[in-house]
Amino acid sequence: MSEKNTVALNERDSSSLLSSCGVRMVASVLLDKPDRAAFEAASRQLGFPVAMKVLSDDILHKTDVGCVVLNVTDVDGMQAAYDTIMANAAQNAPGARVQGVLAEQMLPKGFEVLLGVSTDPQFGHVIMAGLGGVLVELLHAVSLRVLPITRQDAEDMIDETPLAKACQGLRGQQYRREEIVEALMCLSRLVEEHPEITEVDINPLMLYGDGRPATAVDAMVVMKK
Repeated sequence: MSEKNTVALNERDSSSLLSSCGVRMVASVLLDKPDRAAFEAASRQLGFPVAMKVLSDDILHKTDVGCVVLNVTDVDGMQAAYDTIMANAAQNAPGARVQGVLAEQMLPKGFEVLLGVSTDPQFGHVIMAGLGGVLVELLHAVSLRVLPITRQDAEDMIDETPLAKACQGLRGQQYRREEIVEALMCLSRLVEEHPEITEVDINPLMLYGDGRPATAVDAMVVMKK
């Protein structure tokens, strides 16, 4: 489908839509003005460190225009990061609609899973699962199914990738396979409910072996206009 006929939701709207279908998203707070009291409130809600990034319907590649600051560890750092991001957005993406800056929890490192939906001209909506992070580029270790899927389809997708062995045990950590199954089923239901969705990209869904729940860190949803 032509890009002219689709629109990419900003990070906050993408997160809200995915949360509505049951995907656990990383906690974030929108800062829409350089107000210290708002920064302090956000820090109490999120804790430190936080990542800060521009929220804009028009800036999809935030790092490229200097609109992401990682590992912010105090309120003064939040203020500085906010000012830097807004200045870089104005300079490097003039004319872009900017809704503010997202402060987002920085999660500890976990096992990274890639989940996604795309639209094939012949088969329609296709769902994907595999290794996330940089490994997806190196190994292309993914499995695909036409939507909608059943729970057995989700199980089979895991078995067709290194995710199955990772869930059994990796470097002394075991990861909950069921969390991947549930996330895949959530995406399947979401697309059934919203057939106007053309693309979903979750990379990574972070899995933990210590009891913490699986959480999606970065996500984007594209829809028909």
